[in-house]
Amino acid sequence: MALLETRGLTIRFGGNLAVSEVDLAVEAGAVTGLIGPNGAGKTTTFNMICGVLAPTSGQVILDGRDVSRLGTHKRARLGIGRTFQRIEVFSSMTVRENVQVGCEIRQGWGRTTAPGPQLLAPKGAELTAADEVDLILDRLGLTEHAEVRAGQLSTGRARLVELGRALAIRPRVLLLDEPASGLDDTETEEFGLLLRQLADAGLSILMVEHDVPLVMKVCAQIFVLDFGRIIASGTAADIQQNEAVLNAYLGSAK
Repeated sequence: MALLETRGLTIRFGGNLAVSEVDLAVEAGAVTGLIGPNGAGKTTTFNMICGVLAPTSGQVILDGRDVSRLGTHKRARLGIGRTFQRIEVFSSMTVRENVQVGCEIRQGWGRTTAPGPQLLAPKGAELTAADEVDLILDRLGLTEHAEVRAGQLSTGRARLVELGRALAIRPRVLLLDEPASGLDDTETEEFGLLLRQLADAGLSILMVEHDVPLVMKVCAQIFVLDFGRIIASGTAADIQQNEAVLNAYLGSAK
């Protein structure tokens, strides 16, 4: 059963139909990909799912509940987290402080509203906020950079900081917008392993990514967007053999 769905999600900007009738399904405990050419409407779709943009029509469904009219902060409390195509870190704060912000935000919601599972620790482990920050930094390979200001980091490491802060909120569904941008080949391989581990631990992930080999390797289901419409969906094998996708996106990358 899908944990997150969009049904007929559509948005117009004036006379421009930017996204039209998008139906997505993100299964519980799986990595789902959303791919397509630049300008296809992928980030706009993310913004509607998170509540940054109000759709012209359509619905966003989280665990059977229509959250389409809820504000961004309320969707976050229910378990929708995200990272951004344009990196959003607190540049004057250290790496540790950036991740700590996520923990403190979650704690501020109160015990009844912490949405998702504790992902990077043994099940049932009792962690302080400091313990959880240390665990996230270690798992993302950021421990040695913990006291470095985020604004001094490379693009790849800054993206990991943003991911760590998002994980600290313990989302149920995490939307990742080009998370491998700026990572080298080794970092990308490690990142793919991390995504699979997070999914195995119960996190649902919807990922926009232009690194096609990474998407094909880690995603159980892939949706392809072109000119604001879904033109195909299926497994990696299905997508790689789909003529419409080859013409619109994959073929042009050869």
